[in-house]
Amino acid sequence: MLLRKQELTWLEGKFNSERAELIILYGRRRQGKTTLILEFLKGKKAVYLYTPRGSIDKILETFAQAIKSQLGIKIYGKINTFREFLEVIYDASKNERIVIAIDEFQRVAEADETAVSILQDFWDRKLKNTKIFLILIGSLVGMMEKIALKGDAPLFGRKTGKLKLSPLPYYRARKFWLKLNPEERIAAYGIFGGTPAYMDVYDFSKDFWSNVKEEIISKNGRLNDEPEQILAEELRSPTVYMAILERIAEGKRGLPLSKIKVGSANVVPYLKVLERMDIIERILPLGEKRKSIYSFKDEFFRFWFKYIWPNYWLIEMGRYDVILEEIKTSLNDYLSYTWEKVLRETISLSLGKKIFGVKIPIVKSIGPYWKNELEVDVLGIGKDIIIVGEAKWENKKLGLKEVGKVINKAELLAEKFGKKNYLVIIASKSGFKQEYEEKNILLWTLEDIERILDSFS
Repeated sequence: MLLRKQELTWLEGKFNSERAELIILYGRRRQGKTTLILEFLKGKKAVYLYTPRGSIDKILETFAQAIKSQLGIKIYGKINTFREFLEVIYDASKNERIVIAIDEFQRVAEADETAVSILQDFWDRKLKNTKIFLILIGSLVGMMEKIALKGDAPLFGRKTGKLKLSPLPYYRARKFWLKLNPEERIAAYGIFGGTPAYMDVYDFSKDFWSNVKEEIISKNGRLNDEPEQILAEELRSPTVYMAILERIAEGKRGLPLSKIKVGSANVVPYLKVLERMDIIERILPLGEKRKSIYSFKDEFFRFWFKYIWPNYWLIEMGRYDVILEEIKTSLNDYLSYTWEKVLRETISLSLGKKIFGVKIPIVKSIGPYWKNELEVDVLGIGKDIIIVGEAKWENKKLGLKEVGKVINKAELLAEKFGKKNYLVIIASKSGFKQEYEEKNILLWTLEDIERILDSFS
């Protein structure tokens, strides 16, 4: 299943322009960049160039062979320099639309430090006047930023579009999990996350917990050491990053900077790298300028650092059953944060739309809120109204007492932010003991959330 249809539609739109295009496609490994590009290339005159590790001579030789076989272009002699390679693709694209996709482009820059500046010059003088559709694909986020995305990058002013692939939010990833029941879908997202390659390991012929045990907990599982491998492949000092993520995993939602300490290291630069990689995110309580926390953005990394990494000694002993029992015992508490994210997504998608007969007001900003003893999972601040949302992932139906507590919070927040009205939205995994008649109090079950998200697909 192609889970990147939105991105594919964007690429098709750029392809249909009448001008030369230089697209930067980037994101950390396993996000589906290659799958997306190969799908995009279907039915087009195109060449996919995978950049091997090695010298520039080896890279150019690989490119020449791919161009000959995929485009049927005759190349006389050997391509000796990157400039000669650019001459070849220039000649091919002068009079017709041709897609040139260079995967792992950062390896070209590593093999030949002059390659990017040569491309900059060549684009300005020749390529921008052709019909070329050039895509530079990179998995090292920091390197691609230096090449094309920062203001002083050589290709910054030349790129005509950029596309970053990040882990999918639940409302998009859930389409992959439709064979599971609604509760299992949330659990699958909370454990496997929104990275297409991690989702693809799931075997629907097996039950849910067998997949978790065999693919993640087992030492031979395909995802057993995935986060460690990603950090080792893409970053210097991976042990520092591992230690930081281990600390963040100790908090239910996340941790403030003051509690993220790793020896004598200044962790701020490391945190910024992890943010750019979409592994963590910095969250501020809505309407506040302080008290930010660092939280996991990637659900699989959150799961792995909570349950797998701290228990690796048990994995080495083959005691998978002990870890599995720990996960099952604490799963509701773990998934409460996943469910909170799902509610924020659902409310954000519903803004301005009529849901079950009630129009959800448009708000300018939305996010979690906490200050002192007052905390809510979702706060949306509009012109004259606020939205207050609470997500409850418990094995019991909510009664009047629980609903009343959320209403009290909404009244306090409406007064704090100077709003006349409020809308309360409570999402409960197990439903409610009774219904509310008031139009400003919406009670959504797990099945309601799924129906709402179905309407947006």
